[in-house]
Amino acid sequence: MTGTLELNLRETERLFIGGQWVRPVQMEHLNVINPATEQIVARVAQAGVADIEHAVTAARAAFDHGPWPRMAPAERAARLRIVAEALRTRLPELARAITLEMGATLRSSTGSCAVPPMLFDFYADLVEALPEVEPRHRPTGEAYTVMEPAGVVAAIVPWNAPLNLSALKVAPALAAGCCVILKVAPSTPLDALIFAECLEAAGLPEGVVSVLPAGNDASDALVRDLRVDKVTFTGSTVVGRHIAGVCASRIARVALELGGKSAAIILDDMAMEEVVAKLLPASTMLTGQACSALTRVLVPRHRHDDFVEAFAAALRAARVGDPFDPATDMGPIAIARQRERVEHYIAVGVAEGARLVTGGGRPAHLDRGYFLEPTLFDGVTNAMTIAREEIFGPVIAVIPYDGEAEAVAIANDSDYGLYGSIFTHDDAAIWRIARQLRTGNVAKNAVIVDRTLPYGGFRQSGLGREGGVEGLRSFQEQKTVYLA
Repeated sequence: MTGTLELNLRETERLFIGGQWVRPVQMEHLNVINPATEQIVARVAQAGVADIEHAVTAARAAFDHGPWPRMAPAERAARLRIVAEALRTRLPELARAITLEMGATLRSSTGSCAVPPMLFDFYADLVEALPEVEPRHRPTGEAYTVMEPAGVVAAIVPWNAPLNLSALKVAPALAAGCCVILKVAPSTPLDALIFAECLEAAGLPEGVVSVLPAGNDASDALVRDLRVDKVTFTGSTVVGRHIAGVCASRIARVALELGGKSAAIILDDMAMEEVVAKLLPASTMLTGQACSALTRVLVPRHRHDDFVEAFAAALRAARVGDPFDPATDMGPIAIARQRERVEHYIAVGVAEGARLVTGGGRPAHLDRGYFLEPTLFDGVTNAMTIAREEIFGPVIAVIPYDGEAEAVAIANDSDYGLYGSIFTHDDAAIWRIARQLRTGNVAKNAVIVDRTLPYGGFRQSGLGREGGVEGLRSFQEQKTVYLA
């Protein structure tokens, strides 16, 4: 493998708590494993429950008594722009860190790392442009609505898109005037440590932001802490249910961006070659480890055999290997246990009667790393496990349909409702079908995620929206003031 560490991490033995680098209360380390080689490439300090306590105490004091929530929006915006510039400066290093710790191709990591600085600039501009106070009409008097920061925020992000999702939560929370404890996944701490250095560069007041790589016990302590006003979580639906229950028990604000089993609906008018070319990256992005990946493909029955043949050929031609190699199309699964989970689902698919068309095992030319061939099943019904549960790997199920109404019914027959895509050149068909789909996002011939627009799902894909104006408002409380 060609990738080397090449990171300028200043701190690996300390934690970033309330704007200061401090040693953990009890020193424990996280081993960072390169999923392409299975080698330990770094060891960093891990936060424990006592460190979470320290961070929440600092954030609570900063919100209740510090200057950050009371600053003018323009003052906060100026600090956010400093973070944006620091992120841009460190972009190549951040991309290497993400590829090293979770196996995304360097090309993918580099593209994704352009989003966080954009988000900090976007929310800086937005918080300056939107009024904090608005007059409201009353027939008999005078009243105003005021947008106030929600308070102390616990932001918990997964390992599949760590920096992007961190910025998606931290930037609007800070813009709103909140104080934030960012809890990052234990397998992907390297980009988070660089992110912490970029936040430090902005000179935020004491206590305003903490960045903590930590495991489940620390995460649970953070969610349960009565001093935390809002929890925003991206991850699995199983964990999301637990967090929602904890927050409900104390009426804490909660936002959840959870799993998906997103459907691609192929219509009749698009040539098969074009369908395959557009669908392939949307189904296998991040080695299938994306909640919006199109892993259920609904095909007109009369086109089914042609599609399966063409798509299987494209999957076989995809280059799986070293994520630092520019020629690689797909890197490894990020974590050993996730690869085992995906292999389990493949076995379940075969046991339930689906036909394994291609893939399903380790690529023959790779004897190390958490690699898996891109995998295609046909003979799938929407009742099968591989069509209903989120696999989070490069496993695609093809389901035939007869008529548009059946395609919509199959797409909607899911516990999830995050994303859908319609493959056609007919914009009228896009609108007609999109309005019938019970998903938070619908795209034409792709998976498109614009973080300046709202993103989220229906049903068990989550609660609330991130991105855009809605992302800022989710970290604010609305207050009504009557003057007469």
